[in-house]
Amino acid sequence: MDTKINLALVGFGKFGKKYYQNIKIDKRFDLKVIFKKSAKNLNKISRKFSIQEIKKNNIQAAIICTPVETHYKLAKIFITKKIPIILEKPASTSYNNIYKLLKLSKKKNCSVIINHSDFYNQCFEAILSKKKLIGKINFIEGFFGKYNKDYKNHKDLLKDWIPHPLSLIISLIGNINKVEINNKSSSFIKKSIKMPELFKIKLIFNKKIKSEITIWNTKKRKKRQLIVYGQNGLINYDGCNPNKNFIKFKKTIINFQNKITPMQNILTKFYKTINAKKFVSDLPLALQIENINSKIKF
Repeated sequence: MDTKINLALVGFGKFGKKYYQNIKIDKRFDLKVIFKKSAKNLNKISRKFSIQEIKKNNIQAAIICTPVETHYKLAKIFITKKIPIILEKPASTSYNNIYKLLKLSKKKNCSVIINHSDFYNQCFEAILSKKKLIGKINFIEGFFGKYNKDYKNHKDLLKDWIPHPLSLIISLIGNINKVEINNKSSSFIKKSIKMPELFKIKLIFNKKIKSEITIWNTKKRKKRQLIVYGQNGLINYDGCNPNKNFIKFKKTIINFQNKITPMQNILTKFYKTINAKKFVSDLPLALQIENINSKIKF
C-alpha cells in the first residue's frame, strides 16, 4: 500500500506558493516543513533552512524553488543525503554545476526531476508518443515569451525562456551532437537601462534539422508555441492554449487535451518514482540545454 511521503518545500516565492497550493490538496505528500529565507511570518511548519530540520522532520523528498544561484548548493545537500528532489528550472548557473549534480545523483542513486513545465505538459507527452506520424522532421518554429519588467539584460531573458523550447526540441529529435547558432536581437532603452526586447535564434541541429526560435519581452500575453514540420505532416504544441495541441498528417487531425496541469503531472511522476524506488534524472536534458544556451552570444 502506498504511503505518504514526508516533504520539504524549499523557497516560498512565486513558484513556492504554487507548489504549496497543489501540495496541500495532494494526499500523497505530508508537507513537514517550508524553508524560507526570512525569519518573518514563520509558522508551525515554516523554518529557516538547516540540515538539522531535515533530519528532525524525517524528510523523504524535497522541492527546491529558490533563486537559481542557490540551486547547486541546496540540491547537493539533499542528493548527498539520498533525498529525491524536484528542482525548478534552470537547474543551475553553469554546465559544470549541472554535471557535478548529475555525477553525484548517479553515485547516490537519487532522482532529480526538473520542472521544465512544457516538457511535463500532458499534451506534449501525448504528441511525443505519436511524433512518428509526421515522418522525418525538417524544420521547427517556436514562439515564446511574455513581458517582464524585472529583466535587466539578455541573460535574464534567456535564462528564463530558452529552456522551454529547448526541452521540447531535444525531446523530439534526441541527443544533439552539434548545434549552429545565428541569433539576432533588438533592444529598447527603459529608465537608462538597455532592456532585451526580441530575439530570433536560428539553430541547426546535427547539420540537418533547422529551427528558428523567437523569444520576446514585449507582449503582456504569454506565448508558448512550437510548430514542427515533417515530411508527412506537422505538430502544433501550444502550452498556453489547451485547444490548439494537435498532429496533422495526410487528411487526419489528432487533437490532444490536458487532464491535469503540468505541476500536478510532475508531482504524480515524482511520487511514483519515489514509491517505486526508481532512479529518474532530468539532469542530462538540463546539460544539453545549458550547453546550447552558453553558446548564444550577444
